[in-house]
Amino acid sequence: MFDITLIQMIPQLPWQAKEVIRELDYRPHVLVRIQITGGYFQHRAAEPFVRIVSRGKVVESWFAEVSDDNTTLSGYFQTDIAAGGIIEYGYGSKVEGRLEKRFTIRNVEKLNRKNLPKEAVIVTDKFLKEKRR
Repeated sequence: MFDITLIQMIPQLPWQAKEVIRELDYRPHVLVRIQITGGYFQHRAAEPFVRIVSRGKVVESWFAEVSDDNTTLSGYFQTDIAAGGIIEYGYGSKVEGRLEKRFTIRNVEKLNRKNLPKEAVIVTDKFLKEKRR
C-alpha cells in the first residue's frame, strides 16, 4: 500500500508522454514513456515509480528511472494504458508528488507502427500479466 499522507500538488513540473522503443531482453519493446522534467529527482535505494490514478484505480509504471543528471524521471507503461487520470510519482511506497496537469491517452505521441522492426514487442496489459507469472 502507498503512503499518501502528504502528497503535494506540483503544477510547475511539465511532463510528456510518447511511445518509445526500449531494448529489453535483447529485443525491441514498444512502451509508453511518461517523462517528468523540471525538478530534481534523487537516485535512491528505493525504486522510483510513476503512476496514474483515476477513480481509485492505480496504474503503475512497469519500471521507472532517474536520469544521470537528476533532472528527469521517466516511467514506462504498457501501450494500452488507462484512458486518463492524475500522474503521481515517488520512491518505494512513498508518493512524493502529484502533477496538476492530468494525463489523457490523447496526450501520447504515437510511433508509426509501419516503421517498427518486425521483432518489436508491443507491450500491452496482457503481455505484462503473462510476464509477471
